[in-house]
Amino acid sequence: MATPSILIILFLLILLALSLRRILADASIKGEVERLRLEVQELAELRRLTASLQTELEIERSREGKRDAFLQQTEARLNTAFENLSRTILEERGRALGEENSSRMNQLMQPFREQLESFRQRVDAVHRDDTELAGQLKEQLVQLMNLNARVGEEASSLVRAIKGDSKKQGNWGELVIERIFEDSGLSRGREYRVQESFRNDDGALVRPDFIVSLPGEKSVVVDSKVSLTAYERYWGLEAGEEKTAALREHVASVRRHVAELQQKDYTGIGGNRTLDFVIMCIPVEPAWQSALEGDPELLYELAGKNVVICGPATLMITLKLIAQLWRREKENRNAELIASLGGKIYDQVVLVAEALSEARRRLSAVEESFDLAQRRLQNGRGNLVRRVEAIRSLGAKVSRSMPEDALDESGSEED
Repeated sequence: MATPSILIILFLLILLALSLRRILADASIKGEVERLRLEVQELAELRRLTASLQTELEIERSREGKRDAFLQQTEARLNTAFENLSRTILEERGRALGEENSSRMNQLMQPFREQLESFRQRVDAVHRDDTELAGQLKEQLVQLMNLNARVGEEASSLVRAIKGDSKKQGNWGELVIERIFEDSGLSRGREYRVQESFRNDDGALVRPDFIVSLPGEKSVVVDSKVSLTAYERYWGLEAGEEKTAALREHVASVRRHVAELQQKDYTGIGGNRTLDFVIMCIPVEPAWQSALEGDPELLYELAGKNVVICGPATLMITLKLIAQLWRREKENRNAELIASLGGKIYDQVVLVAEALSEARRRLSAVEESFDLAQRRLQNGRGNLVRRVEAIRSLGAKVSRSMPEDALDESGSEED
């Protein structure tokens, strides 16, 4: 009996536990349902709020797009108006400054052009002189050969005509040497003088046959000495004692002429410092050569004296060299003038560069002034365009309207 009772009690306890579990489960479900209901309500509210915010965002985006488009259009109009106004002002100022600078530039460049043309002409002249000089030297060598042959022929014929007459011989010798001077390229009265009277440093009156000026305020004396009497007899004799004696007499005559020149003092004549030797020219080349053949030591003896003996050919070469010295002197002077002219041209270029720099500075100043005037006229909240428009809106009587671009650039009162 005891055992069935326990079983019944256990059964009842199990039923009670199951009932309690069901009751607890129902209460938990109700709480979960309530919680879910609240969450659903919150989610619905969030969805409504999100939709509202999304709508407002779309509206704001639309407004912002319109505002950006308006700002871009306004900025484009302002830029276009400013560029047009700037271009107009700069063109007007640039045209005025360009005309002024063009006039000033022409004034500055005119001396430069003239000096450049002078410089070009001088360079062309120097080049032309060098070219002519090369041709002249060749031509003069041919003339020298012809002259030497002609002098020899004339000497042979004249020896017979003036034989024994020293005065005629001297005149003829001076004539021959003068012809050599004329063919030398030197200018009479400027680079050489003929038989002019001077007083030397001692006050004595001297009259050289020829005095040749050298560059550097120097000069050299050329004297003609003719000794043909013994020379003609020498060539007219056959070999023998008489021919030898005639040659010795010819050499002695040459020595006498040398001694005469040694006694003359040509120092300081003609306003120039003369060289310490005199050129004695024997106008008959064979006569000079015969004197050397008769006394080979003659040339060495004269080396220590102040007399230099030469024939027509040597004199021509000497005068050609002197003429060449004068040409070089002229070229050097031209080079100095060219250098001076180059310096002046450089100075003119500097002036032009300075004028261009000044023009650039003025253009920059004009642009800065224009920008400043533009800002004062149309920029800022209290710009002049706004103020005068405010005056007009208050009822001021006006006859003209403000340009639209100026109004656009100045902004509106609401900005």
